[in-house]
Amino acid sequence: MEGAENVTPARSGPQRSYVVEYLTTSLSERIADNEFEVGTWIRQEKVAKEYGVSRTPVSLALNKLEAMGVVERIANRGFRVRYPSLLDIIEVTEVRGVLEGHAAFRAATRITEPRMVDLRSAVDAFRQVVEMVRRGEDGAGALWQRANSGFHATIFDAAGNAQLEKSAEMLHHRLPRNITWLALRSDPRLLAQNADEHANIAEAIESRDGEKARELAVAHMDTARDLISAHFESRR
Repeated sequence: MEGAENVTPARSGPQRSYVVEYLTTSLSERIADNEFEVGTWIRQEKVAKEYGVSRTPVSLALNKLEAMGVVERIANRGFRVRYPSLLDIIEVTEVRGVLEGHAAFRAATRITEPRMVDLRSAVDAFRQVVEMVRRGEDGAGALWQRANSGFHATIFDAAGNAQLEKSAEMLHHRLPRNITWLALRSDPRLLAQNADEHANIAEAIESRDGEKARELAVAHMDTARDLISAHFESRR
């Protein structure tokens, strides 16, 4: 599993009595971060070996994640990261749009020049990704994900309201971070449109036009909703 070497084994973390909670939290965060992509099978034996625990707490943790709607159990096959339902996508992107829009509105009146430099750098990275995909170069996905995470984190940081960011983070357990990449990654035209949307939001914030920044941020999430919905509906 990608990124497994960076995870501290459970035996060197919390006491054994808390291992199930530890595993549940750790696996949930890794799924939210797209370390396990949607549809990926989670092999209990492999996870148990990775964390240095028996299969029993892994099984219990996966049962909890199933109850949370993060993974799904497939008869005679095991657990896999759950494909989001159309309702999940609609609900999460709607709420995310409200949060992103308000964060962009606040950022437009509070952002500092160093934070604006970060936004411009992210926009430049989005443009670079478009060219990388057109040329068939490796590393485009990792660069896009860094740019996307950095762009939105910068806006929330500039907004100066920690509760906004915490609320947005909670939504990643329903719809993983950077899941839009799955719908964008093979289409330079869509990637260019995505780069333009980020650039327009950054420009509105730099111009101190809070209402426009809000409007563009909400529209950006509406576009993400349509892209993600179309992608997953085509794969069902």
